[in-house]
Amino acid sequence: MKHYEIIIENRNYPLTYRCSTIAEAFGCLMEVSGWASHVRFDPDGLMETLVSMRFGKTISHNGCGYYISVKDGEV
Repeated sequence: MKHYEIIIENRNYPLTYRCSTIAEAFGCLMEVSGWASHVRFDPDGLMETLVSMRFGKTISHNGCGYYISVKDGEV
């Protein structure tokens, strides 16, 4: 089993969220983009990246204000 780890830049105190589906990961970043002006992305591009991660073609992605990666193990 694998999970997705999202790290939101927050100066000296980065915020981390772990989830088991790409839908949760997408929802997390959509929610964060509403209150964190430094987190920016194209929703279609983000979904394409997450799908690529789900099928093992991509293992990590560094975006504007966030970082997402695939990790082994359950949440």
